[in-house]
Amino acid sequence: MNTRDEEIIGLKSRINELEKQLDNLRLSRRVLMDLLEQIEKEKNILSSQLQKRSKDFRRRKKISPKKAYSSDFELYNFHDYLKNNLKK
Repeated sequence: MNTRDEEIIGLKSRINELEKQLDNLRLSRRVLMDLLEQIEKEKNILSSQLQKRSKDFRRRKKISPKKAYSSDFELYNFHDYLKNNLKK
């Protein structure tokens, strides 16, 4: 064989190596994209759960002071009622 044939064989071998590397990179990219998609879904689920918990917390925060005030007011009225009726 002459040097030109050896060079062609070497270049074909290098092309095959590069094609294998390219296939591996494509596979790795698909795996990474799948992982990214899975992480994105999990993030959206967690975000949704946090929003729901936050909404529930805000709702409870709004209701609780009203109930507490209402209970205190009712207790005050009952105490006042007892005071006025026991004096008689």
